Order: sequence, then C-alpha cells, then structure tokens
Amino acid sequence: MTGKIPYGGDYNPEQWPQDVWDEDHRLFGRAGIDTLTVGVFSWSLTQPAEGTYDFTVLDRILDRAAAEDRRVCLATGTAALPPWLARKYPEVNRTDFEGRRHRYGQRHNFCPSSPAYRRLSTALAGHLAERYAGHPALLAWHINNEYGGVCYCELCADAFRDWLRDQYGTLEALNDAWWTTFWSHRYTDWAEIEPPSALTE
Repeated sequence: MTGKIPYGGDYNPEQWPQDVWDEDHRLFGRAGIDTLTVGVFSWSLTQPAEGTYDFTVLDRILDRAAAEDRRVCLATGTAALPPWLARKYPEVNRTDFEGRRHRYGQRHNFCPSSPAYRRLSTALAGHLAERYAGHPALLAWHINNEYGGVCYCELCADAFRDWLRDQYGTLEALNDAWWTTFWSHRYTDWAEIEPPSALTE
C-alpha cells in the first residue's frame, strides 16, 4: 500500500459480458480508480449448488484487477441468497414486519438467525478466504452488505428476548423500564415478550 487513500466503489463485472471489462478498466484508469469492491451478489454464481463451488469468474475478476494494478475489497457474497438455498431450506427466507414468511425473489431476504443460512454463509466465506487470502489484488474483506430485510420469525424473536435479558438482567428491571403496568402488560416470563411488529402493538 501507498499513502494514497484507496479510490473506487462497487463493481459487478460478472453481470456483464467479458468484452465490457476491457472498457471498464480503461475508464477506471482515466478516473484514477484503484480499488474495486467485487463479489457482493455472487453467491449463486460461486456456489451453484450445496457443496459445489465454482471460482472461475471470481478468479478472472481478481486476476484482471491484479494485472491492472488495482486492489479488491472482496465481498463474501452472502447478502443475497441463491435460489437453490431458499428452495432447499425455506426457513432461510425472512419473516417480515407483518408476519409473512417470504418466498425467494428479493435481495434482502434471509433470516440472520437461520441455522442453515449461518452454516452455509460461513462455509462460503471460509472457501473464499482459503482461496483468495494470498491473492495479490486482495486489499480487504467486505462482510455481507447494506443492512435491510429485518426478520421477525421465532428464531429472531428468541434472539431479541436473549438480547433483552442481557440488557435488563431481570424481568423486574425490564417491566420497570418499559412501564408495563400500563394496560396490564407486565411480563412474568421472557417468552411472553413479542418483538414490535404489525401483529403486536
């Protein structure tokens, strides 16, 4: 690294024919771009099926960046589910504010508490780390992506209750802080607490 502040942004060349990449890099040079965030939405390309990984396109992207003397902020690709994952493990699809379990088809559509999501996203990140840790283009890791797609499933509700337990320590402290005697909302068990949603008040 030099003393220069890295300059660049998100780059999704996998979404374009490879002949477009030549023009991209020519324009990057003219604009002084030296850093590219790549792989943000590449899970379905990198892992077309459970247990099957294909790094062909990511290899080309990182190798090209290195050849052009550019650095890469490599994303884990876990911000958007591949279709096979949502179909095989439907519980990875998030439950929205109105209590509806979503189907596949959105960008922010995973439940962060899903054991299948956690297992498979961790495995993908591990394979990426093993493959690219020493790559000359690698500058940094981009973990997941923008926040969004909050989940309200029971697993997330349980995690919310655990967080409340850590924050307040006792139900008595929570009841006092929340002034739950109002409207007869005083809790006697952590399991009675529901996360705020369209189905609660």
